[in-house]
Amino acid sequence: MSPAALDDPTAPRKQLSGPNRVDFQPSKLLPLPKSLRDGTEIVITPYINGYHDAPLRPIVETLCEELNGEIERGDTYPMDEIMSVDLFEGYWFGNFAAVVTVRGGPDDGTVLGSFHVKPNYPAARARGVGRVMAETFLVYAPLLGYKSSIFNLVFESNVASCKLWDRLGFTRSGRVKDAGWLKVGGEEKYVDAIVFQKFFDTPEE
Repeated sequence: MSPAALDDPTAPRKQLSGPNRVDFQPSKLLPLPKSLRDGTEIVITPYINGYHDAPLRPIVETLCEELNGEIERGDTYPMDEIMSVDLFEGYWFGNFAAVVTVRGGPDDGTVLGSFHVKPNYPAARARGVGRVMAETFLVYAPLLGYKSSIFNLVFESNVASCKLWDRLGFTRSGRVKDAGWLKVGGEEKYVDAIVFQKFFDTPEE
């Protein structure tokens, strides 16, 4: 694995965007109400470091536990060590992140998922949470001032993720041979990674 291909959770966070960026429009980054395919009402809440209040600690703890579970399973994240809650908070929320929670009903506030966005190169899967987050990412990213998106380490074994980015119009712009040593079908082996890229339209003022 090339070290440059992986995030370093302990590395200093880069400034995501700023008022000097023409397309950076934080005032338009508002919570988005959505519905899942099973009818569950949700809200996707954005968090820009320095612009929004930090997420509540229970949200951070829940997401940290989820990511650590992925790391321990070893089939999606090629990291060797789990993170403390404080380390995870800086890693995940140090620039921009969005969190999906249930809206209303007995499960109000339950965390269903999250994604984060940062500079690169200067339980819910069957319900469609991943698709909703991906579509919301395509709304938020241009408003953060980004011209394009690159997912430089989507492992080929993550079939659902690869199909999702294909459906959303991303281009398979490259392949990293033997990018990670992962568990696939109970067997540990090297797995190739796909590089996905998509260019954004300029957001309207």
